[in-house]
Amino acid sequence: MEFWTESLTELDAIDFATLDLLPYGIIVVDREGKILYYNAREEQIAGRRKESVIGRNFFTEVAPCTQVRDFYGRFQDAMSRPGWTVNFQFRFPFPNNPREVEIALTSFENKGDRLCLISVNDVTEQKALRERLIRAEHLRELGEVAAGVAHNFGNLLMVIRGNAEVMLEMTEDEALRRRIEKIIKASDDGAKLVQRIRDSARHKPEGTERAEIDLNDVIRDSVAWMEDYIYEARRERRAVIETESDLGSNLPRVRASATEMREVFVNLLRNAVDAIRGEGRITVKSSAEDGRVVVEVSDTGCGMSPDVMAKIFHPLFTTKGERGTGLGLTTCYAIVRRHGGDIRVRSEEGKGTTFTVSLPAAE
Repeated sequence: MEFWTESLTELDAIDFATLDLLPYGIIVVDREGKILYYNAREEQIAGRRKESVIGRNFFTEVAPCTQVRDFYGRFQDAMSRPGWTVNFQFRFPFPNNPREVEIALTSFENKGDRLCLISVNDVTEQKALRERLIRAEHLRELGEVAAGVAHNFGNLLMVIRGNAEVMLEMTEDEALRRRIEKIIKASDDGAKLVQRIRDSARHKPEGTERAEIDLNDVIRDSVAWMEDYIYEARRERRAVIETESDLGSNLPRVRASATEMREVFVNLLRNAVDAIRGEGRITVKSSAEDGRVVVEVSDTGCGMSPDVMAKIFHPLFTTKGERGTGLGLTTCYAIVRRHGGDIRVRSEEGKGTTFTVSLPAAE
């Protein structure tokens, strides 16, 4: 703290209260590069406390890496005469969080000493904010379209369910009856999803009915529903996919919406099918751990890079091009979190992916 007190005395001509309120990082250094002032915004950008850097040399002690030394020549240019400003963009190699920044170096005189004010504008954060605003606008537009689609889709589901019920009464074939019962259950789940879309469009609070359910039953339904999708993958792109279930016995029940949980696992299974080229395997495991029910959905598909993994739960992010909406995993994440659970992913390019869903057991 000695340097901080002395620096305030040296720079008493500067309005420090104003500098601390600026939305930019501000660093003041002397001719040799010793840090005399470090504002609160720069603390946020760099992840360093001012007390740890005041009095130290910016170029040799605080940020001694090669990239920072590269702009030492620009610093010398700015220091060549008072009032001279040098502007440039720079990738600041902060230890925990590298950032794209805009740097402005401005020299000035203070009590006969020549000093330099370094202004740091965090471009990375601005880009992220702009992307969030664009994403929010897309979601608003998507909500308006979804509300209209939900109305028409609800009418279609009524026709599908009605005809399926008639077909069920007309046949005694057990295999055919099981398929028709799948159609009826799917149309019922679809009707509940439509209602959720309507409620979201009207900004109604989430009110999905929950009950104590056996998650293994939901998993079996979800795997059964994927049979046709796996068949289509074989027919369209000659993918040969096997499924394997390893479901724990005597699992505790969870308090959840069966419809929403089926939506989660069907989404994860569809992604697993899409990830497999040629031959592959999808494995679903369930177990009980520390008062929670844990389900793993694994595939031997193409896997994901760290950059993709970091974005997969973001709205509208997709790696499937026009075939994807970018909402499947976002929806899964929202549903699981709404049920007090957690969803995580681990993956390696060329070696497959595993999604792990953890839900609290019912009391």
